[in-house]
Amino acid sequence: MAIKSISEKEFSSYPMQKNPMANVLGEEVAWFEEKENNLIATIIKDKIDNDWAYVILVKYPNNEYRAEEVEASLETQEIAEKNAKRKINELIKAGEFREELYNDETITEDLQKNSLIITDINVEIKKYFKKYPEKLYELSSRKFEELVASILEDMGLNVELTKATRDGGTDIIAVMKNALTSMLIFVECKKYSPDFKVDVGIIREVTGVHALKQPEKSIIVTTSTFTKDAMKEAELARGKLELNDYENLREWLSNY
Repeated sequence: MAIKSISEKEFSSYPMQKNPMANVLGEEVAWFEEKENNLIATIIKDKIDNDWAYVILVKYPNNEYRAEEVEASLETQEIAEKNAKRKINELIKAGEFREELYNDETITEDLQKNSLIITDINVEIKKYFKKYPEKLYELSSRKFEELVASILEDMGLNVELTKATRDGGTDIIAVMKNALTSMLIFVECKKYSPDFKVDVGIIREVTGVHALKQPEKSIIVTTSTFTKDAMKEAELARGKLELNDYENLREWLSNY
């Protein structure tokens, strides 16, 4: 379990999708890998604010690497590298938790104490997060999307997860039906740490997809919160965009 410094060329050899605006807004200055657990990271100098950030990417089943953790507005490169390495180690430790939690044969620690065998893993997962909502931060982005989709399904919606390779703007396609009509809903999920708020850029990305594909409503769900600018931007959508943060998630989970 060794985190190794690598060259830009070595980092770029990994298959990944990059935001075309990334090099305009920031400059990558350092790169790391943890081969055993398929984790890579880059340290970025923000060209606008002159502060630092890191991005950690994980390998998905299609062999492509996707951003899993991001932290910005750090004062120095040293702090960014230190935080990135710490987060990589946290992700490695959390990996065992995720594997056990989503294994149909698994009994969670609380259930084990009561000698109760899981018969419906989805229900038990949601009960677990109701009791320990802070554990949401240990989920991968994809597992978070699956959890949100399952909650929406319990609310009576027909849901479909989009492919992990999609360009952004829609993680879940949901349809709400009744006897008279049906409503198409796009859902974007952002599994962020508490101190990394969803910013106005995400709002504009989602509203751009909304304008292009024209569902009845778009929803953003995050484990964090939204910046003031993001909330102001969302208000311009005039009821077409709904924001749901960590507290909303806790409210949803309270039903289990």
